[in-house]
Amino acid sequence: MLILKSYLLRNFEQLFILIILLSVSSIVYFIPHKLAFLSFFFIPILLAASYLGTKQAILGALFSIIMVSVYAFYFPQKFYVNNAELDLFARIMVWGGFLILSGSVVGYLNKQLKEKLLEASKMSSELNENTELLNKTTSELIEFTNEFDKKVAERTCNLEKSKREIEVHKHKIEDALYSTMDAAVVKLMIEKRLRTEKRRISILFCDLVSFTLYSEKHHAEVVITDLNNYLASMETILLLYNAHIDKYVGDGIMAEFGAPIDYERHALLSVMAALKMQEQLNHDNFPWKMRIGIATGEPIIGLIGHKRQSYTALGDVVNLASRIENLCIPGEVTIDKDTYEEIKDYFDVESIYISNNKNQMSQALAKEIEAELILWQQEKSVKQASILAMLYEQGGQYNKAKDFYTYALEFDPTNSDIKIKFAELALKTEHIKEVPIKGRIKPSHLYKVIAVKNPLYDQEIIPKSLFNLYFNEIERLIKYPEDIILPVECLDASIGHSRIVGFLAYIIADKLNLPDQDKKDILEAGYLADIGKSIIPHHLLNRKGSLNKDEFTEIFKHPREGLRKLKSMGYQNISMLEIIECHHEYFDGSGYPKGLSGSNIPLGARIVAVTEAYTSLTSRRPYRERWESHAAISELKKHAENGKFDPELMQLFEHILFNNASDIEFKTLLKKVMN
Repeated sequence: MLILKSYLLRNFEQLFILIILLSVSSIVYFIPHKLAFLSFFFIPILLAASYLGTKQAILGALFSIIMVSVYAFYFPQKFYVNNAELDLFARIMVWGGFLILSGSVVGYLNKQLKEKLLEASKMSSELNENTELLNKTTSELIEFTNEFDKKVAERTCNLEKSKREIEVHKHKIEDALYSTMDAAVVKLMIEKRLRTEKRRISILFCDLVSFTLYSEKHHAEVVITDLNNYLASMETILLLYNAHIDKYVGDGIMAEFGAPIDYERHALLSVMAALKMQEQLNHDNFPWKMRIGIATGEPIIGLIGHKRQSYTALGDVVNLASRIENLCIPGEVTIDKDTYEEIKDYFDVESIYISNNKNQMSQALAKEIEAELILWQQEKSVKQASILAMLYEQGGQYNKAKDFYTYALEFDPTNSDIKIKFAELALKTEHIKEVPIKGRIKPSHLYKVIAVKNPLYDQEIIPKSLFNLYFNEIERLIKYPEDIILPVECLDASIGHSRIVGFLAYIIADKLNLPDQDKKDILEAGYLADIGKSIIPHHLLNRKGSLNKDEFTEIFKHPREGLRKLKSMGYQNISMLEIIECHHEYFDGSGYPKGLSGSNIPLGARIVAVTEAYTSLTSRRPYRERWESHAAISELKKHAENGKFDPELMQLFEHILFNNASDIEFKTLLKKVMN
C-alpha cells in the first residue's frame, strides 16, 4: 500500500493528464448534458493545485479548457441546451475562467501552506535543538547556582561573623574613647578636623572642700560611691551647657567652654553651668561645699601625649582659673574680669575685695550690725543708712557698705559728708580689689556671681504697673522651666527672653478674658516657644549680618524641632504644642512652617508672635543694642501693616503697655481681636 502511494505521488503529473483526457472523453461521448458536468473538472484541478503546485494546476486548467473547446468546436450540438452557439462558448469561457482562478488560488494557498509548514518544521527543529541546549545550560546553571549559593552562604556567614566582631571591637573602642574623651573630641578626631590652636575660651575649675578629711573617715566603697554620684550630677550639668570635661583630679573637675566646638557665648555657658552646679550640690544634700573658679582668655588647645593622648588647654588662663578656684569661698562662684565683662548684663555680680589689712568682723560687731538692721527695717532714714554703711566698712564688707551709702544718698543727695565717705570707700576698694594671684605678677580683679538677673524687673521692657499687677499671679501659676530653657538661651545670649515672652503673652490673654486654661497654655507656650533653637547651628544664632536662603531653611526647622523635643520630654498638651508650632506663622500667610494666615493661625500663636518680636527688639544682644520700647512698638506696627502680625492684636498690645487708650477704644479692640 505504501509502495502504491509513493508511486502515485511520484507520477501524479502524468496521472493528472491521463485523468483529464479520460474525463473529457467520457463526458463528451457518454454524458448527454455536457455543460452540467463541466464543474467536474474542478476536482482534478484542485487536486493538481494541492499536490503539484500553482503552475501545474494552471497548465492543467488550460489543457482542460483546450480539450473541452476542441470537442465543443467539432461537436457543438452535443453541448447545446437550447442556446445559441455564441452563448455556448461564453459559458465555456466563464467556466474556464473560474477553473483557472480556482487552480491559481488553491495553488497559491497550497504554496503558502507548504512554505509555512516548511518554515514551521525548520523552526521546530531549531527549537528542539535550542531546547536541548537550554536544558543542558539550565542543568549546568542550576549546578553552578547551587555551588555559588553554597559559597555565598559560607562567605556571608564569615562576613557577618567578621562584621559582628568588628562592631563589638568598634563599640569597645568607642566606649574606651568616650570614657576618656568628650564625644565631640572623638568625632572631630575621626573626621580629622581636630586642630591645635589658640582660641578664646572659658576655663572652669571646681573642687570639694574637706573631701580629703571625709575620705579618711569613711570606707573606700562609700567614698567612691558618693564621689561618683557627685561627679555624675556635675557631669550632667556640664554636658548640658556644652562643656568639654577635660579631666577629673580626685574630687576636682577641669572643663573648657568653647572648645573643641567654638561656642561664641562660652563665658555665659560656663557661669550658668557653675551656678547650676552649686544649686545641684545643695539639692542633692552632699556633705560637702564646692568652690568654682572661672577665667576667660586665649590658651593653647589641642591633643597632647604620645600613646595616651588627651585634649586639653594650656597657658596662663588655665593657671588663673585654678588660682581663682583656690581663692573662692566655698559654696560660691568666682570669676575673673574678662569673664565678668561678657556676663555682667545677665548676672548679679559683686566685686571681691581682699586686703592684707582687712578687718575680721568680730562677734560683737556682727551683733551690733544685726541690731542696727532691725532698726533699719523699722525706720529707713539717712542716719540709719549711714550707721550701717560705716559698720559694714569697719567689718570689711565693702559691697554692703557701698549699698547703704547709696541708700543714704538717695534720701539726701546733697549730704556732702556721705559723699566724701562714699568717695573714700570707692578709692579704698579700687586699690584693694586687685587680688594678688600666685604665679602672676599683676593682681587681678575678681568677682562673685550671685544669681541670674530676673529680666522681669527690667522696667524698660515691662512697665512697673503691669509687673506689680501680674508678677505674683504668674509665679504661682507655672514654675518657669529654666533647666531646659537656659541651656538654649545661653547659646545666643538671650537669657530671660522666654520668661518675658510668656509673661507678656499671659497679660494679653488675660486682657482678652480668655478661659483660665487657655491663659495657662499661652503662658507655657511663651516659655517654651524657642526650645527648638538648639537645632540651629550656633554660628547662625549669633550672626550679625543677614542670612542666605539655605541658612533660613535651617532657621525654619526650629518650631517643629521644639515640638519633637517637648513630646520626647512628655509634654502632651495639644493646644500648647499647637501654639509653639505656629508662633512663626505670619498674618498674611508668608510665615512658617505651615503657611497659615489670618484667623487660621491659633490666637495663642498670634499673641506669642507679637510678644516675642517685642521682647527681641527691646532686649540687648551681643551683636546690637536694645531698642527703646516706644520705638520697638512703632517698628512692629509697620510690620503688622505689611502683613506680618495681627494688626488689631498689635494695637491692643500697644494700649496694654502704654495705657494710651480710652475704655471704649479698648473694648472695641477686644471685640475686633476676638472676632
